[in-house]
Amino acid sequence: MDLSSLTRLKELLSSGWLLLMFLIAFLGTAAFRAAIPAVAYYARTELMLSMGFLSILSMAFLSARALAAPLAGYFIDKRRLKTMIPVLPIVGSIILILYNYLKSFTFFLILRILHGVVNGFFWVFIQVSIASNTPIEWRGTALAIYFALGSVGVFVGNLLYSIIAPINSSYIFLIAFILSAAAAPLTYLAIRSIQVKIQVKDVKVRGESGKGKLSVHPLLLTSFIVALIGAILVGDPIYVYLSEFANLSKELSALILGLTGILGLIASIPINVIADKVSEDYAIIIIAFMTCLAPFLLAVKSYQAIFIGLLAAGVSWKAYTPLSRRLATSYRGRAGMTIGLVNSFMNFGTVVGLLIFGWSYDLFQGIILDFMGLRINPTPLILLLLAPILILSILSLRRSRP
Repeated sequence: MDLSSLTRLKELLSSGWLLLMFLIAFLGTAAFRAAIPAVAYYARTELMLSMGFLSILSMAFLSARALAAPLAGYFIDKRRLKTMIPVLPIVGSIILILYNYLKSFTFFLILRILHGVVNGFFWVFIQVSIASNTPIEWRGTALAIYFALGSVGVFVGNLLYSIIAPINSSYIFLIAFILSAAAAPLTYLAIRSIQVKIQVKDVKVRGESGKGKLSVHPLLLTSFIVALIGAILVGDPIYVYLSEFANLSKELSALILGLTGILGLIASIPINVIADKVSEDYAIIIIAFMTCLAPFLLAVKSYQAIFIGLLAAGVSWKAYTPLSRRLATSYRGRAGMTIGLVNSFMNFGTVVGLLIFGWSYDLFQGIILDFMGLRINPTPLILLLLAPILILSILSLRRSRP
């Protein structure tokens, strides 16, 4: 192993910079995720929104984040975003508290769009900072831990909702506000000493020596399809799906989503270690298998099948997210723009997946198929229509890498 890489890693750890980035991921994600089920159930039960309109709330957030991400990447590459970053968690915390006071579909939609823009800028900056400063030999692992801490935040957010909602669901917005605001001073401390050092892997391309450049198109297509199929795990509709199809309580649905998320992140870290130390190909194949398996299991009206399906979706999503950022920064010099594009395509994939899932659920409302004694909801299976494209895009991604 390159001693300079190990020295660089020790510097990041001893200075506390990398740990601050991990803590920011936890606090920011916990804050956002704590508020989501409260908004979702209010929109469903009080505003009487259909699953399709409920999906629009998530789509608005993700579309805004997708549009903001490449712009954030551009400014990051130009070194023009650093001074405004600590303000964004404060803006996000204000948006979270406003959910408690502006309770209508129109206001929810506006707040989701604003929140998406804030997240699009903030999280791209954090991801580029980690990927660019961490040595290539540890990059996938560091990003996996970063996203893992975000997943812990998802679990804690869902856990907070399951505990506090029976008492008073309005309290959850105050807690979300506090968690998000706490990330602001940590972000300021982290970026004071940040020095973005983009390290591009030296490889041979077509027999010639030089810096390798990963073809970005297969990476973006793979990101889009993985996110589209895995969209069933993201956003407001999954809470309602578990409550109505699986007959789980609101609090138990949130708790199960948090638990499977934690287990999924535990399984996703070894996959990224495999990518770092053994082969990226093996990691990509595992992710593809889990991505295609999840909708099949989630369509079965069985607690065991649904639990494993949520776990498979969690593993694929949480393993692919850091792996895609690793690929984006290991072979391309413009780390900010490339990560921004990957973020954007994953968000747009999630938007399309949520649209398909939400409106398909409304279309198949009450329709349960009987297959060999199993009760099947056809809604999750619709997402698998693009599985062949996923396989082709992954094959293309493997061939395009140096």
